[in-house]
Amino acid sequence: MGLAELKATEGAMGRKKLTIEPVCKHTHFTWGERLTLQYYYTGTNKYQKIRSPTLLGRVLGKHERTIRRELQRGMVLHERGDVPFEQWDYNAEYAQNDAERKSGGKGPDLKLGKDWAFVRQVSRLIKERHYSPYAIIQHFHTTGWPSTMRICEKTLYNYIAAGDITDVSERDLLLQGRRRTPRERPARHSRAANAARSIDKRPAGINDRSQIGHWEMDTVYSGKECSPGCLLTLTERKSRVEITRKLPDRTAASMNAAFDAMERQIGHRRFCRLFKSITADNGGEFSDVQTLERSALCSQPRTRLYFAHPYCSSERGTNENHNGILRRFIPKASDIGLINKKAVRETQDWMNNYPRKILKGLVPLVELVNEMGEGFIIPPFLELTE
Repeated sequence: MGLAELKATEGAMGRKKLTIEPVCKHTHFTWGERLTLQYYYTGTNKYQKIRSPTLLGRVLGKHERTIRRELQRGMVLHERGDVPFEQWDYNAEYAQNDAERKSGGKGPDLKLGKDWAFVRQVSRLIKERHYSPYAIIQHFHTTGWPSTMRICEKTLYNYIAAGDITDVSERDLLLQGRRRTPRERPARHSRAANAARSIDKRPAGINDRSQIGHWEMDTVYSGKECSPGCLLTLTERKSRVEITRKLPDRTAASMNAAFDAMERQIGHRRFCRLFKSITADNGGEFSDVQTLERSALCSQPRTRLYFAHPYCSSERGTNENHNGILRRFIPKASDIGLINKKAVRETQDWMNNYPRKILKGLVPLVELVNEMGEGFIIPPFLELTE
């Protein structure tokens, strides 16, 4: 529990009062918690300075007496040159050494040890760039490790679960819990209007992801009593590249206009090569099939639409998964109409430049370029803006 979770209430004079829900966890201090305690107690590393053991206990979720004992264990007298000056402060490393000495014989030391450079870098990548442990390991393999330590993805997950990475918990990880493998479902009767475009008639080359240029599509919309603005999300099935475009509403006209704009940017031939097929749900915004499939430049076919069975979002599993990631940046109940296009584009760039385990550490945009082959030029609506 951090300061961001503390509650502010109005006092009688209109001033803000800081109130905290009491929490008590009877657990030993971890290295990460000791480091956090040091930051709060000394007011360093952009933390608000807190000296009260009672307040520190509530912030860290520990009993006041536990905090007092920990502060006594880790107090050191700071020196300036050869002349000591009377400044006692809590030192996490000193307290950790003392705890390890007293708990000798309980097992081998953590490989993490007191590698502050590694801890800070991991914490930054998770909190600021929303990286998963797998993406962090791939990032270090590509750009270089921040220290001499080398660990695997599973070990990093264990460190996070144990609280050994400062300011990071399992709640900060992008995807939590088990992934469910989509099951093959018996075919259901589709709506009459979309029966001719049923996913059942989609070629095998699309189903097995052996070909590039086949997409899944959906819309992400605002909460109730918000503006009608929404996001069009397109996910390429093989490379996992994401296209996210802000629309004024969820009408078929707005959907057609978005596709027409992308086609005008890259031309009919390049559009046909990039968007060979699109699989959507049965939403009304995708109902104008003929207009979506027909070129706005030459009245020739530009793509092929297929429709998933009603209530079978798993048939667009890649797109649904990406929508879940998108909600990390744009939570449910957000008013999408108030979100500017720059923020939407930055989220798209993050998703397309994120190392993916299923791509063996490559980022989706690089995978798309590799699969499209020689002569492929990244469209303006996919170019990284950073």
